[in-house]
Amino acid sequence: MQQGSLLYGERFLESMAGSIVTDPEIAIIELVANCWDAYATNVQITWPDKENSVQFKIVDNGHGMTYKEFEHIWRTLSYDRIAAQGNTVNPPQGNQGIPRTVFGKNGKGRFASFCFSSEYLITSYKDNRKFTCKVTRTSTTPLLISKIEDSEDDQNRHGTEIVGTGEILRGCGFNEENIREIIGARFLANPEFKVSINNNPITFKDISNLLSTNYLDIPEIGRVEILHIDSKQSDRTTKQHGIAWWVQGRAVGSCKWRGSDFTRILDGRTSEAKRFTFVVNADFLNDGDHILSDWSDFREDSNVWKITRELVQDKIKDIIINCNKSSREEKRTSVIESVGFEVNKLPPLSKDRVKNFIDEIIDNCPSFGVKEIIQLSGILTKLEKANSRYGLLELLHNQESNDLDSLHDILSQWSISMAKIVLDEIKNRLKLINELREKIKIAGINEVRELQPLFEKGLWMFGAQFESIEFTSNKGMTKVIRELFKDLTAIGSRNRPDFVVLPDSSVGLYARSSYDDDYNENGSEHVVIVDLKTTGLALGSKEKEQVWKYVKELKAKGYIKSYTRVDGFILGDNIESGEEELRREGDCVKITPMLYDTILTRAEKRLLSLYHKVQDAPFLLEQQEILKNFVEPLSVHRGNLDI
Repeated sequence: MQQGSLLYGERFLESMAGSIVTDPEIAIIELVANCWDAYATNVQITWPDKENSVQFKIVDNGHGMTYKEFEHIWRTLSYDRIAAQGNTVNPPQGNQGIPRTVFGKNGKGRFASFCFSSEYLITSYKDNRKFTCKVTRTSTTPLLISKIEDSEDDQNRHGTEIVGTGEILRGCGFNEENIREIIGARFLANPEFKVSINNNPITFKDISNLLSTNYLDIPEIGRVEILHIDSKQSDRTTKQHGIAWWVQGRAVGSCKWRGSDFTRILDGRTSEAKRFTFVVNADFLNDGDHILSDWSDFREDSNVWKITRELVQDKIKDIIINCNKSSREEKRTSVIESVGFEVNKLPPLSKDRVKNFIDEIIDNCPSFGVKEIIQLSGILTKLEKANSRYGLLELLHNQESNDLDSLHDILSQWSISMAKIVLDEIKNRLKLINELREKIKIAGINEVRELQPLFEKGLWMFGAQFESIEFTSNKGMTKVIRELFKDLTAIGSRNRPDFVVLPDSSVGLYARSSYDDDYNENGSEHVVIVDLKTTGLALGSKEKEQVWKYVKELKAKGYIKSYTRVDGFILGDNIESGEEELRREGDCVKITPMLYDTILTRAEKRLLSLYHKVQDAPFLLEQQEILKNFVEPLSVHRGNLDI
């Protein structure tokens, strides 16, 4: 063995080509499809009898290959037939016919002969040359090619012959009748492509148990015969299926599902599109007014063709529906059994809607499986129970496709309940920022009524250490501070006992409890004082001293211990020059002057700057509209507060 040469496992070919070399049904379809792709019009197959007295053989009269072409194709793994030769093929020189759309794409069909013989001879004729090679599988070399002959051929032949010469493999265990049915179900749609087995042509008689005949009268035009071929199982693609139009025994164009077939009959992705073939005999269209001169298609300006096509499409749709009637009933029964218990809990009108929905989906969306219909019916049932009813469907309908993909990603990682908890918290914080931003613009804002309630639920804006839900308004401390000011505290004290109301500010006190070794509450571990100054009042040493006065009074009354941490925040819309620094009293007390704009900027950053990214969110736009109507510029005297 040469240094650096590749080694192959015994199952290399099976892993590469898959069922093409293990499943005789797929293998024979691939070999016949290769003949089609070579633009053969006649294919002769020799099928071994029960005693295997003869070898498998397939001969076609297609283009054939030169030895150079053959060697290149066979030595190229993952050969791309479309890239190398295009997706259509013209007839061999001297033959007539329209271009064919090829079946092959990845070049794996060439391995199909190994399903029937461990080695074989391939002989091909093209361009007045003939070559013969032996192709063999071994445990070390999956494709061993031995050239036997490469010579001139003066008979001007074209085509390819493959003959098994090795051990007859399991693929030949199918009887001839099975093979006729398999090939006939997929290749009888084109009368110019004839396949014979053991010298007997495959005809519609060979697929009698797969064939049904229907007739359709086109008013004032004529009658069509529709042959319906059901291959009983779906192929990988639609290429061997669709509608073949015949006129006077000759095909017009290719057998395929055309554009309007997909809109009027079925989705090309459905199993029926990859399983059914229809041959439509419409002899009355045998006229130059209806068919293009090369017979590649019908004339789109022919009204007779348009009328015939639409009526035939409707008929074929009915055939498919009736063909699947029993399977639809089985599907309907399975769905009802799964969702019936919940559906029966609904009011009569809702129950009818769900049942009608199930019927519509089963009848008109054959690609939907039982699982998908159960899921959709379950969603519909829950929507009937929900207070919002079908508002959700309207919201989904209004989304762009990429947004629906994003929603799918979200729901694949979050439950709706989990996502709602998170989004509600974010929404509330964004709304808080939004409202504060609008209200601090107002000169002389009533901070008691408009601002202090917002800060009561917005301590998180001051920093992560204030996130705890244990911070609550402390009315006992509020009462102590209120008593400091005697008569002044009368303003609003009855309506807002949780705040200290002053002529130029309001004070909120929030505390987090501390506990002794026996887990009994013994005071406050952390106290937050929020002193909101009205807009237009500069913050300075006087305001800092005022907060320190509160702290001393609370200490004197026993609310603040020596170990209690105190954070005092004084907020306004401007700060006196030189008074920007915080004031410390001992190790536990900090008093910080801060602009409203600063606290809002901090809050936005703590929310990862989401406010500017989602400022067009419906809930923010709706809130801004409310604020425009609710918050008017205030120019009232502080003595006339309306609390």
